[in-house]
Amino acid sequence: MQIRTFELGALGTNCYLAWDEVSKEAFIVDPAVFAEEVRFAIASEGLSLKYVILTHGHGDHLGGVSAILDAYPGSMLAAGKDEAPILGNPSYNFAEYITGSIETFIPDILLSDGDELSVGGVTLKIIATPGHTVGGISILAPGVLFSGDTLFRESIGRTDLPTGDYGTLERSIKEKLYTLPDDIEVYPGHMQPTTIGYEKRYNVCVRE
Repeated sequence: MQIRTFELGALGTNCYLAWDEVSKEAFIVDPAVFAEEVRFAIASEGLSLKYVILTHGHGDHLGGVSAILDAYPGSMLAAGKDEAPILGNPSYNFAEYITGSIETFIPDILLSDGDELSVGGVTLKIIATPGHTVGGISILAPGVLFSGDTLFRESIGRTDLPTGDYGTLERSIKEKLYTLPDDIEVYPGHMQPTTIGYEKRYNVCVRE
């Protein structure tokens, strides 16, 4: 699997374009905007976009969804099943404040803990990681975890926004993420990549 990272939007959100090298099927995680460099990467690699996956429903992670779905009509929007109250509520997703426009979505695919998506020969396993939001998810691919705003390098996502809860986030990290192999690379929603092992040792916000 190949991964390209694009830091996009006013809050520097990490948008990930990933694809199976054999089939050229691809998915996008958390498109803050639909930037020209993302469009160019899809075209230059000859990719077929299958999914747009949201780790959660905040406006800095979904500003590019509408444009991407319009540009690639065969693609499907996927998000955690419990994230519907945020994706459908402008007062909760803050899209207007962040992007300047009201955005609400009904995902094509509602994901539960343990669900799997196939992208070519790559299997994506969904891990429910609520806490930053009620329906937040992380996405486990071979050797890689897309953690959204659940787990950052030496930090965690904030829990003071609607549906956020620190205790829930702490349990998600300890019980769902820290139990993964130490060498799993973590691609977070903001800031630089890390590994599960590094966070277990050095993340002062949630200790193992």
